Amino acid sequence: MKQVPLDENAKSLIKKCEDNEVDTSTMGACQVLLEEMDRGNVVLKDEPGESYIQMAQNIKKEDVPQVLRIAFIVRDSGDITDTDVKNAAARLIRAIEMF
Repeated sequence: MKQVPLDENAKSLIKKCEDNEVDTSTMGACQVLLEEMDRGNVVLKDEPGESYIQMAQNIKKEDVPQVLRIAFIVRDSGDITDTDVKNAAARLIRAIEMF
C-alpha cells in the first residue's frame, strides 16, 4: 500500500496528542480502530511487527499519536475500502479534534 503524506492539520493533531494527556475515550477509539483493522485484515507498510489486536490490547497513552497517524493513513487511503475501518478512523480523528 502506498504511504499517504500527512497534511498540516494531521500533523498538528498528532503534535497535540504528543503534548497533552489523552482521555480514556480517546484510547477506546484507538482500540476500536486497531480491532477493526485486525478484523478487516488491513496491512500498512512500515508498521511494527506487533499485530493490531496486540496493539489494541496493550495500548498506552504514549501510543495514541502513532494510532492517530494510522487513522489518517486509513482515512486518506484509496486502497482501504472497508467502511468499518474507515468509520473507526474518522471517529478517532474527530475525538482528537474535540479533545
